[in-house]
Amino acid sequence: METGVLHGMIIGLTVLIALATGLVVSRTAGAWIADSAQTAVFERAGAAARVRTVVTGIVIAAVAAWFLPVDTVLSGAAGRAEAAYQSAAVGAVPAVSESVDHLAAALILGSVAGVTPFLIRVDVLVHRLPDRLVYPLIGICFAAAALASFLGSSLVWSSALIIGTVATLAFAAIHLLGRVLGARTMGLGDVKLAFIVFSTSALYHPWAAAVVLVVMMVIAGVWALIGAVRARRLHGVNIAFGPAMLSGMWLGSVLARFVL
Repeated sequence: METGVLHGMIIGLTVLIALATGLVVSRTAGAWIADSAQTAVFERAGAAARVRTVVTGIVIAAVAAWFLPVDTVLSGAAGRAEAAYQSAAVGAVPAVSESVDHLAAALILGSVAGVTPFLIRVDVLVHRLPDRLVYPLIGICFAAAALASFLGSSLVWSSALIIGTVATLAFAAIHLLGRVLGARTMGLGDVKLAFIVFSTSALYHPWAAAVVLVVMMVIAGVWALIGAVRARRLHGVNIAFGPAMLSGMWLGSVLARFVL
C-alpha cells in the first residue's frame, strides 16, 4: 500500500477515535470529575462548550496524525529490515506487524487528542487533573506501546515506554523535592500526566521529549507572566501546569521533526 494512502487511513482512524473518545468523555463529566461542585463549574458553559471541546479534540487529532512521520518512524529502516527478514520466514507477518504499528499509533494519538481539551479545561477551571481520565489514558498508552513493541515492526515503541517512564520518575523526583523543601513545584496530577506526554511525543522523534520540555516550559513561563500581570504581583501566583504540558506535547512533537 502506498505511504500516502496508508497515512490517510491512519489520519481517518485517529480522528474517529478522537471523536468517539470526546463524545464519551463529554457525556460522563460527572463520573470522571467525581465532585459535584467541580462538575457544576465545568458544565456551567453548557452544551455549546461541550461541542467545542469535542471538535477541538478532533482538530488536534487530525493535525497530530497528519504530522506523524509514518514513513520514517513507524516504518523506519530498522523496521523494514526486520520485516524483510520476517517476510522470508513467515510470509504475511510484516503486513500484520506494520498494521499493529499503525493501529497502536492511531489509538494513542486519537485517545490522547480526544481527551486533551477536557483535561486542559478542567485543570484551568478547578486546578485538577482527574485520575479517572488520566489513569485510563496511561493504560491505553502503556498497553498499546507494550503490545506494539512485541507484535509490531518498529523500534519506536520501546523508546516510548522508556522515555515515558524516565520522565515520570523525573517529575516524581521534582514533586518530592518540592514537598521536602516546602516549595511549590508540580502536583501529583502533573507527575501522572508526564507518562502520557512524553511517551506520546516519542512517536514523532526519539529526541522529541527535549523539544517538548522546552516548549512546555516556555508556555508555562508566559502563562505565569500573564497571571502575574493580571494579579499585579510576582509572588503567590499559581498556574495550572497541565495545560502547558499538554499544549507543549503537541507543539513540541510536531516541531521536533523540523528542528532535530
